[in-house]
Amino acid sequence: MFTKQDLIHDFIRMGLKPEDTVLIHSSYKHIAGEKGVEGGADTVVDAFMEYFGEKGLVVFPALTWRLGFLVNDDGVIRSPLLGPAPGYREYGTTFDVRNTPGCVGCIPEIFRKRPGVIRSLSATHSVTAYGKDAEEFCAGHEDAPTQLHWHSPWGKLYYRNAKTLFIGTGMGCNTFMHVLEEYSGVVPGLLPDHEWHYDIIGYDNVTRHISCKRHDSGHSHYFGKVEDELIEQKIVSIEQFGAAEVRLVDMRKETDYMLKWLKKEPRLFCPAEK
Repeated sequence: MFTKQDLIHDFIRMGLKPEDTVLIHSSYKHIAGEKGVEGGADTVVDAFMEYFGEKGLVVFPALTWRLGFLVNDDGVIRSPLLGPAPGYREYGTTFDVRNTPGCVGCIPEIFRKRPGVIRSLSATHSVTAYGKDAEEFCAGHEDAPTQLHWHSPWGKLYYRNAKTLFIGTGMGCNTFMHVLEEYSGVVPGLLPDHEWHYDIIGYDNVTRHISCKRHDSGHSHYFGKVEDELIEQKIVSIEQFGAAEVRLVDMRKETDYMLKWLKKEPRLFCPAEK
């Protein structure tokens, strides 16, 4: 079985330092593989918090993107932009920073509940962070013009020279690419003219009412098509963590490269039918 020390050794082998900021997309099933992890997914979280928590910053997505959508009894999600439909009801529009679960797997959920972990106030795209300046990093998300705005914790990752780890996942779940699309200012139809309304309950138990625009859906299905180019440009390297293959991304290099690419091809990630 993989131990916590095995996983920490993998960080060192990847060239990651304790003072680094890391954003993690993860699949426990792929990390454990056939050997398993001693102590399960909790041990994976322990490894991240122990290695980066004192000098660096550990960041996980805690996405709740379904809020505001419609849902039927089979769990099928429908955008309100399509209008009502028989059998569909509102999924809900209230985000509680302490109690609303994320939808990105067991490791981020375990991390979210750990003492000392701070969550940003975003109805749909919150992040959780652990480290010496986690509170400062997460601050102000509720005031950003959109949930994936450059002036939010997502944009702060660039200035921290952060690394993204896709551990056992493809780059189709690269939430940061949404941020770059918006920041580029060139992607047609990215923010449809529809106001989404949410209630956000913060750590102070005060409810904040916000309205915002959200990104057009479907773009993430196309994020993976740039992976080979980013590997060729040495922006992404292939590593190992436990049994999982890792795509390790230099977020600053990724930003600079992708902004130039999007300027040339604004529809790079646009769904083909739009």
